[in-house]
Amino acid sequence: MHPFYGPSSQLLADGSAWWLGLVSMAMYLLFWAAVIVIAVILFKRYFLPGSRFLAGEDKALAILRERYAKGEIDADEFKRKKADLAEK
Repeated sequence: MHPFYGPSSQLLADGSAWWLGLVSMAMYLLFWAAVIVIAVILFKRYFLPGSRFLAGEDKALAILRERYAKGEIDADEFKRKKADLAEK
């Protein structure tokens, strides 16, 4: 149980440990701030359409598509390499 609720609150009745409440509140805020920051980072990395590789997508195929889109390879080479990747 939290030290400021219930029967254990009598330990703090003299008022000498008032700062424990501030420390406790700061720890809760830091914990939830860290959880939110980590969740936002993971969401941006894996679920936004602008991310380089979507979760579950083959990285080699994504790179091949990117090279084709840039014009580094032509359609025949793209199809050949895509077929090679599909076999593996």
